[in-house]
Amino acid sequence: MSTYHDLQREAPTIADHLGARLTSTGLGFVATCRSDGWPRVSPMEVSIIDGRLYVGSMPNAVKAKDLQRDPRCCLITTLADKDDLGGEVKAFCRARELADPVEWERVRATWKEAMDLDIGDPGGSHVFELDIVAAAFQRVEGDEWRTTSWREGEPVRERTRRGPLGESEDLPAVTA
Repeated sequence: MSTYHDLQREAPTIADHLGARLTSTGLGFVATCRSDGWPRVSPMEVSIIDGRLYVGSMPNAVKAKDLQRDPRCCLITTLADKDDLGGEVKAFCRARELADPVEWERVRATWKEAMDLDIGDPGGSHVFELDIVAAAFQRVEGDEWRTTSWREGEPVRERTRRGPLGESEDLPAVTA
């Protein structure tokens, strides 16, 4: 699976927008799979630390239990409102709960410095790294709806659609 750093190397257009949105808002929506199969969407603070994506959760939160049971999730960047044409990134991920005390302390120190938040010792709360499997950046450019997408092990793909009823059309291959 890929880190945010890997996404920067493989699909910089997507990574740049993801990083900019997360840096400016500090927030993303994370969709998890509930035990009954329905999605659960929660706003979460998302951090990029050493080229990796991290999210935290309070002890025994249901979204943390979702990720422990089924690590598949989707991170979606926030939009300001319906007129925000800057676009959004969707990153399809697998969550890995931190077990290594050295990694925990690195995330803990970063959050304490950046947010004045001390998550305590390992096990006191939940911290997950989000490993990226695929990602897409969707935005409006002029009168076109444009999508840049990437899947691990595949080249970046560009598609466009003119107007609300237009057909989606692949654009020439893009090099990272």
